[in-house]
Amino acid sequence: GGRGGNRSSPGFLGPVVPLEKRDDAWTPQHAAKEALEEAQKLERNCKALLNKFTPEKFEKLTAQFLDLDIVKRTDMVLVIDMIFDKALFEPVFGHMYAMLCARCAEKFPEFPDERNPELKPHTFKRLLLNKCQEEFEKENSLQEQLDALPEIADEKEKEAQHEQVRIKAKKRMLGNMSFIGQLYKQKMLTEKIMHECLIKLLGDIENPEEDEVECLCKLMTTIGKSIDHAKAKSHMDEYFSRMKEMSSNEKLPLRMRFMLQETIDLRRGSWDRKVLDPAMVAEAKKRDAALAKEKGKGL
Repeated sequence: GGRGGNRSSPGFLGPVVPLEKRDDAWTPQHAAKEALEEAQKLERNCKALLNKFTPEKFEKLTAQFLDLDIVKRTDMVLVIDMIFDKALFEPVFGHMYAMLCARCAEKFPEFPDERNPELKPHTFKRLLLNKCQEEFEKENSLQEQLDALPEIADEKEKEAQHEQVRIKAKKRMLGNMSFIGQLYKQKMLTEKIMHECLIKLLGDIENPEEDEVECLCKLMTTIGKSIDHAKAKSHMDEYFSRMKEMSSNEKLPLRMRFMLQETIDLRRGSWDRKVLDPAMVAEAKKRDAALAKEKGKGL
């Protein structure tokens, strides 16, 4: 197609020159085109399967998922990116997608490092770790994203747009942390990463943001039992003394302060929801009554 002139005019092709063998001849371009088509096909198949996943169909679909055509490192990266996006979009199913990752790690091939073949090969697990790291660092690139936005003269409009970008980035970060907790429970990630997440969420005791507090409590409830062992005691004690401080922060809504207190109670009961001493139960009842009262006022 295109806007080529009258193709039958004699001067259109110019004089016939013998063909030279060029470096960027047809083959590599053809190969690149094929590679692109393969990647698009993998993406389509992967997406179609992920869209069907539910806990009931997990076994059947996982079997199909493990048959996806993974022939190079970039294929695995693509699959990991897609599982992540899906898990962050459907946080309710985080546990299921983490189980899927554990299965992929058992079954998918490993690929030698292209640049340094003597280094450890790229395994699904290693690439998954890279992805978590990348998501972590996105938070730091938030300013770059804001700077890259087109200029808007209207200050109010500009602030609204920036706020939207910030909210979206924040939501993704919290979704990521919660998924990381599920991956850790499936033994796909190390404990070190869990501590990085918790430290990040405990950063601001003075003015903690509600969604960060909620994420902190969720993550701690998910992984607390497995990371709370003798070796990590000093870390854990430090986290909980910060949480205690947060829970008495008047700036935080009651709901958040109670959520922190419940997580603290859970640790006191050795991470077992059933082991609650009577004092704690009475305390929880008081909290529920206070919440109900606050709700009533708000109406």
